[in-house]
Amino acid sequence: MVLSFVIGIHVVLALGLIAATAIKVVPQLRDMLDAQLIKHEDEPPPKEPPPPPPDFVPPPIQAPSIDIPAVVGPPVATAIQLPKAEPAPPPKAAPPPIVPARLAKGLNLGDACSGYYPSASRRLSEEGSVVVLIYVAPNGRVTESKVETSSGIQRLDEATVKCVTSQGRFEPQKVGTEAVGSWQRMKYTWRLTS
Repeated sequence: MVLSFVIGIHVVLALGLIAATAIKVVPQLRDMLDAQLIKHEDEPPPKEPPPPPPDFVPPPIQAPSIDIPAVVGPPVATAIQLPKAEPAPPPKAAPPPIVPARLAKGLNLGDACSGYYPSASRRLSEEGSVVVLIYVAPNGRVTESKVETSSGIQRLDEATVKCVTSQGRFEPQKVGTEAVGSWQRMKYTWRLTS
């Protein structure tokens, strides 16, 4: 019975604390949670675009009339001198024909260029033929080169030019017994060996 009495007192005290707190806190919570609906304002309708400007038509052009006084007198003979025709320039000499390139004796360009095969082309199994124009100096060395017909693969074209320029030794063209520089054509085919 004493135990029931002690528990009852505790319950009454707890309810009193809750009620006292609720009297102070609930109005504050109510004010914070008080929500009001805000009326949505209607947006004004979009403005219509201005009408397009009328097509511009320029006014007709009229030439002013000029009165030229008539000159009366004896006719004057004037000699009109035409400029002298300049002699035609002599026709340009046709460039010498491009001859097929011949390798110097004992040189195998296939062996020399195998180290220039692009690694990306090897991985992708790319093969092709490139036709290159090369300028062979009198000493047989290549001093200039450019791709005439591409293999379709830029890496192979660039590798051909690089290899021929650095490794190529060719027989120079001869005029009589004298070696002269000349443009020569060479075809090189890139093939993967199995």
